Amino acid sequence: MLIPLHNLFIGQKGKIVSLNNEEESTKNRLLAMGITPGKSIELAHVSPFGDPLVFKIGEKKVVLRKSEASKIFVDVPYKIFNLLESEIGKYEIIDIKGGRNFIEEMRSMGLYKGVNINLVNKLGNRIIIEVDGKKYELGRGRAAKIFCKKVE
Repeated sequence: MLIPLHNLFIGQKGKIVSLNNEEESTKNRLLAMGITPGKSIELAHVSPFGDPLVFKIGEKKVVLRKSEASKIFVDVPYKIFNLLESEIGKYEIIDIKGGRNFIEEMRSMGLYKGVNINLVNKLGNRIIIEVDGKKYELGRGRAAKIFCKKVE
């Protein structure tokens, strides 16, 4: 699945497929930094305001603006969604973002990294999920903090 580099999730790896940059000088700078098609790249860090992004290529760390990363396409085995963006189906939780109380509350519901869940329904601002046979209703804000990948 091809996605823009800036859509990687922290820790997610992809293989660089193409550099779609019109400016020759920018393309040469990216190539000089080691951003070449065929290389594996991983999102290592996102700055507090979301720009710039830090990527790992092998043992090297490279900093790119989001606008530059949006023109680089990578092949990933799966795309990561938050529950708010997800369609009805089965998912595996990759990460939960939020404060300690939020994470503890989700854990008490059986939601934590690695758990399989079933998104049962989306009713306006409410998302209904099933975990181990129990159904829970989450609001939009909470659902946006739970990141998952689709499982078959």
